[in-house]
Amino acid sequence: MNQIDQNWVTAHVKHRLQKGHKKTFGHVMVIAGSPGKIGSAILCAKAALHAGCGLVTAMIPEEGVSPLLASNPEIMYTHPSALKNCDLSNFDAIAIGPGMGISDESIENLRYLLTSYLGPIVIDADALNILGLQPDLLKLLNERHILTPHIGEFARIQKFSGNNDQQSFAFAHMYSTHLILKSSPTLVSTASGQQFVNTTGHDGMATAGSGDVLTGIIASLCAQGYENATAACLSVYVHGLAADIAIQTQSKSSLVASDIIQNLNQIRLLD
Repeated sequence: MNQIDQNWVTAHVKHRLQKGHKKTFGHVMVIAGSPGKIGSAILCAKAALHAGCGLVTAMIPEEGVSPLLASNPEIMYTHPSALKNCDLSNFDAIAIGPGMGISDESIENLRYLLTSYLGPIVIDADALNILGLQPDLLKLLNERHILTPHIGEFARIQKFSGNNDQQSFAFAHMYSTHLILKSSPTLVSTASGQQFVNTTGHDGMATAGSGDVLTGIIASLCAQGYENATAACLSVYVHGLAADIAIQTQSKSSLVASDIIQNLNQIRLLD
């Protein structure tokens, strides 16, 4: 199994264009949040922006607009009911699922994206749970998609027996897609048949919102032009590294998802 370590990252990172502008670095759409779970959308959108993309639009419920703008005035917004009226070609990557809830609207939005959007889609949280409830959607998965389940979410959608690395590898192979199994350690299985193990991170990351942050980072790197498999591997490394940096000045038990975003600014690997 391949390791995602500093040498691997150094060999695969693309440095930013010095004369680039905000559209050069990509536009991410984040479809997330529902009543009581607006924070998931904000964490995901903020992480995407801090991971280097030029523009982020959050598709969130109306009640999320004020807290979003209060903490992140750089982020644009729209509402989930408007998805089918959006020109999806304006977006270089889309993240869907964090705190989204499971409703008729969210199910239809996921189905619409899988059938209509030709760019990278990062599928997390409630979007993964929808795949478990609507298994016909699994046949729409392909190499443009990155799934990011933790073990519980994976158990709700997968149909294989065996240990986790075998299950995730088999799933990625069956559906020709990319799968990040968030665990200790985190495993990345790619559509091309490779599997990677991450070397950063720690148990302090087992905290609410940590996965939402990862989803934002992945979408950001996809929007910046990384191939999906590379974006998946780089993102889990950077996500874990930011958490490793955080515990240099605080305890693991005190770590929260916002601390991971805050420490992205200490990582210059992607510059």
